[in-house]
Amino acid sequence: MPTRKPTDDPLRKAAPVDRVALLDRVFYATGAMLDVNDFNAEQAYHRGRLARALAYLHGWGTVAGLRVSIDPAVPPAPGEAEGQEETLAVSPGMAIDRLGRIIEVPRRACLRLDRWFENQRAADNGTDLRVALSAGVILADVFIAYVACERGRTPAFATGGFEALNAQSPSRLRDSYRLDLVVRPAGAPLPVNTWPDIFAAASAPDRRTAAVEAILSAWREGTEFWEETKDGPNPLIEHQEGEDTTAVFLARVTLPASAGPAGTPPVRNGSATADNSARPIVYTAGRWLGQAAAQ
Repeated sequence: MPTRKPTDDPLRKAAPVDRVALLDRVFYATGAMLDVNDFNAEQAYHRGRLARALAYLHGWGTVAGLRVSIDPAVPPAPGEAEGQEETLAVSPGMAIDRLGRIIEVPRRACLRLDRWFENQRAADNGTDLRVALSAGVILADVFIAYVACERGRTPAFATGGFEALNAQSPSRLRDSYRLDLVVRPAGAPLPVNTWPDIFAAASAPDRRTAAVEAILSAWREGTEFWEETKDGPNPLIEHQEGEDTTAVFLARVTLPASAGPAGTPPVRNGSATADNSARPIVYTAGRWLGQAAAQ
């Protein structure tokens, strides 16, 4: 019988000692009985091996696409009741998260900024917006995170008591994504490169030495990176308390705004802009340690 929710991901096991279980492969033998736990273990092994290779070879960040842009508002054409609202758009693309899971956006995703802003104003009387407003702008960061979505239903044994009515389960899980636009206080830090600048060394031998040292120090399984009480790795500098620490930063959005009347949240007063330059990029493994080319 299933012992976990369909969307619980074994790759997010909290303790490094628990994640060692992902090294176990199912052993098949003629006449051996298999149950749902064996098939779950088979999937977890192959997903886990691929994710580990991607995470340690390439790190995390944008692989391709996922450009964040702002589509300006367009007034309604003659004879039409509505025009086009100002929209934040994320182009199709792919990223790798901090666990090495592939996040793919197959088609353009959009968010209507005015509606998002009004929801923020309504939440706790716009407290986050009040704190974030500084020098006439509000900052908000775009993050993308891996999500497994249930697809379809199929008959299955019911779980629970004798009168349980849940005799069905998802027939498929789809690797999908979640996009978040999160208000940030003024001066909120942007992502930093965790890989050292080995090319800062003056000579090729020194660069090789720096690269070897970086690789020997690159293991990320201790409590410095992963607390046993948390469901996922420790937060990076761009994550705030309570956020998904596997989420990948995409862009910083700047929204011009001004303080509202006394006791009311800020109001927008200009077009938004998006800056894609601070995002982590997965460009190449980039760890060639052979003979350096002649300078």
